[in-house]
Amino acid sequence: MTTSDPGQAAAELATMTYPEAADAKIREYADLIGAHGIIGLLDKLRVFVAGNLEKTLDLAGVFARQSKLKDAAEKVNDAKLSLNAAWHGDAFDQYSMYSGMAVDSLNKGQASVTSLTKTVSTVAITVIDTYKNLLLALGNCAANLAQLSGKFAIVLGSLVVPPLAVLSAKDFVDAINSAFEKFWRDCNTLLAGMITNIGALVGSGLELTAIETTFPKIPDVGTSAEVVGEPRRWRIKPGADPS
Repeated sequence: MTTSDPGQAAAELATMTYPEAADAKIREYADLIGAHGIIGLLDKLRVFVAGNLEKTLDLAGVFARQSKLKDAAEKVNDAKLSLNAAWHGDAFDQYSMYSGMAVDSLNKGQASVTSLTKTVSTVAITVIDTYKNLLLALGNCAANLAQLSGKFAIVLGSLVVPPLAVLSAKDFVDAINSAFEKFWRDCNTLLAGMITNIGALVGSGLELTAIETTFPKIPDVGTSAEVVGEPRRWRIKPGADPS
């Protein structure tokens, strides 16, 4: 999954279930040869801590739909353009300067909201992708193991081997270990990648803090209020329709 769309990521998450049958198959072979480390790894995967991803994706979707700051900036600009057609003077100049500052702050705020959307959805999608790949590695290992008993004609319950095939038992165990080594290696690679992603998540956390700290505020009208609010300071442009 490479989407950055929170809705598509949520749909992907809804299809992901822990593969109980594959887990049981791997445990069966791990118990057979005493591979306790593999069983421990399965226990960790079963309780993989991904947080409340659905809530995270819902939050990203909420941010993605927010356009109030953009709408407000458009309204302020529309008002400025409307006034510009008929009014001038120091009151309009003051209002024009203030509205420009307000629109700039609103646009920066909207950019921060957009950035927040990308950050939140990226965090969730990164975790989903990691877990998805871990479950894929688990399923592949179980499929590889399932082929071994038929290949070596061995009954798992008692590790019975056919006559004249004593060496098959050793080859069988070696094949199991080989499958487990690949599974362990694949999981380690994915979990190492997860550690790298945790670094990215820390960076995302700092980004969220920066957005909170630097989120632009609409400036007060300040000393220009007396000018803007004083009807005598506004002038109708010659030939303009003041309505």
